[in-house]
Amino acid sequence: MEGGKKDTYESLIETVGEKTINEFMGFLQEQCEQFLREASYEGSVVCNDRILFHALLDYYSDIERLKQFHHIQNIRTNKVFAYVAYWILRRKPLQFVAEDIAETDIFVNERFVMFLVINECLLEGVNYALSMDGQKKFDEYVDFLFYYFKYRECSPQALELLIETFKIGLEFQKTEQ
Repeated sequence: MEGGKKDTYESLIETVGEKTINEFMGFLQEQCEQFLREASYEGSVVCNDRILFHALLDYYSDIERLKQFHHIQNIRTNKVFAYVAYWILRRKPLQFVAEDIAETDIFVNERFVMFLVINECLLEGVNYALSMDGQKKFDEYVDFLFYYFKYRECSPQALELLIETFKIGLEFQKTEQ
């Protein structure tokens, strides 16, 4: 299979490192399991590790191209989560195994990406106390985010901007307190 996808992936794995890829794969699998548990999807939804692995390889392929193009070694965490989220939305590794799920729950991969993105945005460990009005606005934002992931064309660059603006909003909130 000369010059094919298998050769490209083997070259990519060699470039990135099998250990690095396996560690990140383990992290994503843990996040999937936590999400499925917290969202009460256990038994109804499973993570297809083969699809998740391909999403991860697509992520690394994009990142390696960016590193080469910009002549950089490291990338920002926001970009990591943006590209991972993008490829999860594209590849859809979470799969339903039970048919007793309500029609509104078919967007499990979009919900998982929301879980990843919001957790990344709130990762700083600061406990934000929201007023009732603030909680209402946050809930509206989450609803809009979910709508965006379901129905809008979503690029890694747009996701990176989304994460960055969310985090800068948190910084402004810190200065107001």
